[in-house]
Amino acid sequence: MGTIRRLGIVGLGLIGGSVAAAVRAVGDAVFVVGVDRPEVLADARHRGLIDDARVEPTHLSDVDLIVLATPVPVILSLIDDLGRAGMRVPVTDVGSTKRAIMATAARAGIELVGGHPMAGVEASGLAHSRPDLFRGLRWFVVPGQASATSIRLVEQLATLAGATPRETDAETHDRAMAYVSHLPQLVAVALADAAGSAVGSSGLAMAGPAFGDMTRVASSSPELWQGILASNADLVGEAISRLRVCLDGLDADRQDPPALVRTFARAAAFRDVARRMVE
Repeated sequence: MGTIRRLGIVGLGLIGGSVAAAVRAVGDAVFVVGVDRPEVLADARHRGLIDDARVEPTHLSDVDLIVLATPVPVILSLIDDLGRAGMRVPVTDVGSTKRAIMATAARAGIELVGGHPMAGVEASGLAHSRPDLFRGLRWFVVPGQASATSIRLVEQLATLAGATPRETDAETHDRAMAYVSHLPQLVAVALADAAGSAVGSSGLAMAGPAFGDMTRVASSSPELWQGILASNADLVGEAISRLRVCLDGLDADRQDPPALVRTFARAAAFRDVARRMVE
C-alpha cells in the first residue's frame, strides 16, 4: 500500500494552501513541495506550509502524489503539460467539476484520480487558507481508470486533511454539483443583483440574516466560477431550467394556499435530508 511521504501541490491559493496547512497540522511526516508564482511560494515558506518550491509542475517527478489546486481551465492545461512530459507520478485535483478533467487525463495518458473536497469560502488566496477547512466534510474521489494504489493515496490525502473520502463517478458528481453547488452560486448572485438593483443600498441595509446567508457566496471570484460553469454548462443549464419551473410553480402556488403548504413541506423535507447528510 502506497504512503504519501512527498506531496506536490500546484497552486497555493485557498484550497491548495489549506491542503498544505492540513497536512502540516498532523505532523512533519509529509514533505510538501509547492508550485506557484515566486511571491506566493515565498509567502508559503514564511508560513511554514512548504518544504521546497519548484518552477513547473513537470519538475515534480520525485513526489508520491501531485495535487492540482488551480481553477478548472488551468487544471485542464496542466494535465496536458504533464502528459506531454510523460509524467508517471499519480495526480489528483480539487476541481469542482470532473467530466472534462477525467476525459482530458485519459487523453493525456496520465494516471489521475479525480478529487473534489466539498469545502471553500467566498474569499480566495493563500492568506485565507487554514488547516481545518476540510475537517468533517466530504472529499469526493473519482477513480476513473487509476490503480488501486493511486486511489488509496488520494483517500489518504483526504483523511490527512480531516475529510471523509467518498467514491463516485464523474457524471453523477457533475450532475449533483450542478444542483447543489453551481445553481446555489447563481441563485446567490441573482438574488443579490435583483435586490440591490431594486431597493439600493438603503434597502439592503434593512436586510436580515437570511439575506446574508443566502447571498454569502455572491462575493466569490467571478473568474473562478466562469471556468467551473463553462466545464459543466449542459448540466448547469438543466438545473437553471428546473429552477425556473419551480419558481413558476411557487408563483402559481401563492394563489393556492394548500398547494403552497405542500411545496413548502416538500422543500423542508429535502432540506432536512441535505442537513443530515452534511452532519
